[in-house]
Amino acid sequence: MKPNIDRQSRRQFLKVSATAAVVAPTVALGQGANNDKSAPADLGPLPPQKETLPQGKICGVEFSRLILGGNLMGGYAHSRDLAYVSALMQRYNTDAKILETLELAETHGINAMNSWVRDGIAQLQKHWKRGGKMKWIAQARLTAEGGLDQFKQAIDLGATAVHVTGDVADALVKQGKIDTIAKIISFVRDQKCIAGVGAHGLGTIVAVEKAGLNPDFYVKTYHSHDYYTAPREDETDDLGKHDNSWCKDPEEVADFMFNVKQPWIAFKVLAAGAIPPQRGFRFAFEGGADFILVGMFDWQIAEDVKIVKEVLADVKRTRPWRS
Repeated sequence: MKPNIDRQSRRQFLKVSATAAVVAPTVALGQGANNDKSAPADLGPLPPQKETLPQGKICGVEFSRLILGGNLMGGYAHSRDLAYVSALMQRYNTDAKILETLELAETHGINAMNSWVRDGIAQLQKHWKRGGKMKWIAQARLTAEGGLDQFKQAIDLGATAVHVTGDVADALVKQGKIDTIAKIISFVRDQKCIAGVGAHGLGTIVAVEKAGLNPDFYVKTYHSHDYYTAPREDETDDLGKHDNSWCKDPEEVADFMFNVKQPWIAFKVLAAGAIPPQRGFRFAFEGGADFILVGMFDWQIAEDVKIVKEVLADVKRTRPWRS
């Protein structure tokens, strides 16, 4: 039997170690997290543009073929079962970092971004004050009473285009309320703004086309199933049950969109980060998308712009460009 002093030393060691284990994460979090949500008061004018991107037109307005998505800046994460990712993005994307991201995007040739109106556009407004020309394609939803307040808010804040979100449009079609989508399109156009329809399910676009609503553009999910967490054969819903899929039949989407006359902005083209940009971007453009909407961190922008330009230089597509 070992002397008592050894057992006491071990107990003391375990006590100290346990205390350190409790304290250490708090210290690391305090040192590593950027909790400063402020941004410099005067950033000065934007630096000169470094490069250009190929552009297309929607209702005569030019948009870069690569559009900046707003989900990452808003803290929305399709992260499968990794529960911490949204909080991580919110801590990373401070006001200052978002302004830096907008600057990088515009100086690399991206001239449009997409975000939900209720997330607010304080950073984009600061970017505009610096001389930025970034166009805003706003997402909007109906109020609980079916009102169009969010659409009006987006237009009042300076949106170039507004589209009803995919979840709302999908639900309206399933409820047989296609006339509500028609009402949204009419309202946005009456305000001299470009009007679009978002969709996760292809059935939404099929219904809108059948009804002859003729929106100015569509925003539709589109990605291959060539990734590890892609839906299995028994997963046939428009959205994957495990936050893993947003386009249940990409071939069917490409076939139908071939005859659609409106410009198509494809989103979720990387299946929320599961597909490398080299594959996802090419798949989207060759499948018929006129624009791709991609969430990007600041450090991804230059490389993604480079990839888009390389893809568009030799893209092989059968659907004519609709813009």
